Amino acid sequence: MKTTAERNRLILGTAQLGMPYGIGNKSGNPTPEQARSIISTALKNGISHFDTAQDYGESEALLGSVLGELTATREAKITTKLHPTVNILKENDVRFAVERSMKNLKVPTLFCLMLHRENQIEMLDHGTDEILFNLVRSGYTEQIGISVYSPEVAMRAANSEIINIIQLPANILDRRFEKAGVFHAAKANGKKIQLRSIFLQGLLLMNPRDVPEHMSFALPVISQLDKLAQKYSTSRLALALNYVKEKYPDSGIIFGAESLKQVSEVCSIWNTEDRINFIQDADDIFRNVSERILNPAQWH
Repeated sequence: MKTTAERNRLILGTAQLGMPYGIGNKSGNPTPEQARSIISTALKNGISHFDTAQDYGESEALLGSVLGELTATREAKITTKLHPTVNILKENDVRFAVERSMKNLKVPTLFCLMLHRENQIEMLDHGTDEILFNLVRSGYTEQIGISVYSPEVAMRAANSEIINIIQLPANILDRRFEKAGVFHAAKANGKKIQLRSIFLQGLLLMNPRDVPEHMSFALPVISQLDKLAQKYSTSRLALALNYVKEKYPDSGIIFGAESLKQVSEVCSIWNTEDRINFIQDADDIFRNVSERILNPAQWH
């Protein structure tokens, strides 16, 4: 049986609930009824942490509405991210934005408030750190975090006094942050790490026939994933999920789903007791993956 702590490592990302998200997304964002089923299934599987953002379309309002309907608001831990247009040097602007999120989410306090752009770390030395400290003191949020894209900024965040949680991309192909020592630095400084993009926006799970022509450079990697999955008699989904689960045991794992089937599959794989010892194999095969594949900003 999974311990509560192990189950609580899973975090449901809700970008898909508020807008069409991910290269592998064929269905767009789910209907309110489908969103309710997704969130309900997550809760039934012990997932109580939800990740959202002010610029994820209607995600905050939908999440708040569903959690209220399910009478699950009190048990839920919610991380949201400030909209990039919020002036984080003006305390009133930040407070207003956070109060709007709390109203949408129907919660008296947030678990974590994050800066949504890594370049915003520059503002911490210009007064934003004090603004964020004040939000914690006032009970608006328990934790402060930042979403990053580069190991360099992640290292700065790991050494920041105000930052508690660092959200970064990592997956079976992407070990940039591990190689840069980010996980070690975060642990040494008492920071928590949350992993996103564990399926690389769905690319790792796509049928090769569905990969857009301009993304054909990723097909050899998908073929290698298929061969690895065949070798261990498993699926690409199980490989990708179990990789981050075993490789980064101290990290929270964010996953998104636009259907009930997807969230059920992830929870089923996560809760299995079977362990597949493929980590070293994967590390050897995907030792030097091009950043053109790892960084979605370079896909277009």
